Amino acid sequence: MHDLVLAILHHLLFLGLIVMLASELALLRTPEPPVKRLAGLDAGYGVTALLIVLVGVGRVMGGKGWAFYEANPFFWAKIATFALIGLISIRPTLAILRWRKAARTAPDYVPPQAELTAARRAIGLEILLLIPLLAFAAAMARWPF
Repeated sequence: MHDLVLAILHHLLFLGLIVMLASELALLRTPEPPVKRLAGLDAGYGVTALLIVLVGVGRVMGGKGWAFYEANPFFWAKIATFALIGLISIRPTLAILRWRKAARTAPDYVPPQAELTAARRAIGLEILLLIPLLAFAAAMARWPF
């Protein structure tokens, strides 16, 4: 039962992560994105990603146990993809933090178009990488075939 609760929580957190990324991307596509709102979404994204890792560790330690995951190539592919998404997210996060700081001193601040474009591309790539991540998760749960 404990593993079921963790599995449900893991999935709900993942859905929240998708919603936050999609919301960030939508806001970045507006002519003058609301920087404060973007910063809040990005902070929520970071906290959610951390919670996904913590709940995932709980699932690995319980349920099927470490031996199942350690030998599972799809688990490692999923972890590597999640880490890659995290690395890609660093640049947009740093840009959003800069924008928030600039918006505090100049309330009418609008981020430079080139930075908005770079952030949109990075977040779009993060969203695209969720596809193989989900595929690896499904394969991981069914391994060995």
